[in-house]
Amino acid sequence: MHDFAIVTRKLPARRELQLEIWPNHGAGVMLFYPGTMLSPFQYRPMLMALRQAGFAVAALHLTGHGLNSHNTGFTFDDLLQNGLDAENWLRQSGYSKIAVCGHSQGGILSLAHAAASSDIVASFPITGVLPQMREAVYLTRFAALADRRQKIEAAFAALARWLPRLPLPLQAYLAPGRILAGARRTVTSRRKARFSYPLQFLASLFNTHLPTNLRCPVCMLSARNDALFTPAIIQTTFDSLEAPAKKLVWLSGGGHLAAMNPPLCRFTARTAAAFCAGLGLQLRLESSEITSGDAPHGL
Repeated sequence: MHDFAIVTRKLPARRELQLEIWPNHGAGVMLFYPGTMLSPFQYRPMLMALRQAGFAVAALHLTGHGLNSHNTGFTFDDLLQNGLDAENWLRQSGYSKIAVCGHSQGGILSLAHAAASSDIVASFPITGVLPQMREAVYLTRFAALADRRQKIEAAFAALARWLPRLPLPLQAYLAPGRILAGARRTVTSRRKARFSYPLQFLASLFNTHLPTNLRCPVCMLSARNDALFTPAIIQTTFDSLEAPAKKLVWLSGGGHLAAMNPPLCRFTARTAAAFCAGLGLQLRLESSEITSGDAPHGL
């Protein structure tokens, strides 16, 4: 149980977008991107850990996900724009210090956000990859076709033009066994989770090319036993990034679902807090006094 009210706000944005706010009066904000087909409902241990580490938390119910209508089309760019719109709304609400964090697909989006925004304090991808990398194909069931990457991209794009809303279940392009391998003490739920993605989105993801030059410091985290985003893929991704400062932190276990393991969530959140401490983002623990500024109404 907690002694604060979680507030959900529907934001004025081009696409349907809701922001779940875990308030922490006087603290800087961690903007959180959920993973594939998921929403903040699946990340309660992580969101709580981030707040306990001193952040106010703003978790994204992305277009087509969570509390929003699932019967809508969207692309990777739409989801990134969701995060940028949320950042803008937070700044209009009075927050100048905002960091971003995301897990899995959300980690990719947090890298994209760090390349697109000039004002983010830091980015914390919990596993992530640059979609244009050869290694990104190894995450999928199409690994054997890695040498024909351009043909895969073209085929997805062509088919998506004809059947943009064709639903593809997770197991059509990812191996659930690799997602679940090594998971332990996982705490999550199925509430408002998706069970498929429109082909239009997958085509946009396969055809996304992100900048390698990030505009803020980055701290990437990943489990050593992640069978999906393997250590080799994470290391190659990390080595490809250019940033004002960068750090790679290995989690002791938990597999790909380490972001749903409460002890590892606490370690991740404390790592993020320590990384942010020297970057001007105000942290506030429950037992501490407010030391700077008043939080905007509702945060």
